[in-house]
Amino acid sequence: MQHQEPSVILNYTVSYLSLEMEDVKLFKNVSSIPAVSFLKAISPDTSYFLYLYKEVGRKYEWTDWLRSEKSKLESFLTDDNVILYSLILRGVPKGFFVLDYRLLSVCDLAYFGLFDDVTGKGLGKFMMNRVFEEVMERDDVKTLTVNTNTLDHKSALPLYQKAGFNIYKTEIHKRSTSSQLEIKEYL
Repeated sequence: MQHQEPSVILNYTVSYLSLEMEDVKLFKNVSSIPAVSFLKAISPDTSYFLYLYKEVGRKYEWTDWLRSEKSKLESFLTDDNVILYSLILRGVPKGFFVLDYRLLSVCDLAYFGLFDDVTGKGLGKFMMNRVFEEVMERDDVKTLTVNTNTLDHKSALPLYQKAGFNIYKTEIHKRSTSSQLEIKEYL
């Protein structure tokens, strides 16, 4: 008989933020980093996305996609209006962001994160500038949105606010911690 850890109920606050594209200002004093590039994925497969998702979110209860059906994730990733970018450092993925253009005149920064071993090195601002550059190329986008919560990295909300995002709504949520029985394996 397998021992199952009891789940713990977590209380957390979700902050919803937005930024009007006319107000976007790139972070200053962010020099280019020669060993970093960004790779745009065309209809990435679920295993690659989940690799990035797990690496970034394992400490922050990023389990929603691990609890959902594979077909839902495939539908999200293969939508022409959803674009995944990998941050590549010295040839190796070290972070990612996903731009979701499915709503008219809005781009949602659906995911944004770095691997643990590269946090705190200025890559967050560098990657946010890349987000802005990508979204500014689209004339139809008026607003950029993002959400974060108190389970995420402690620097997430301050980074978004320094980037010019403003909180327009907060919500209190509860969730149980990851139970291995709830997590679906796609690989």
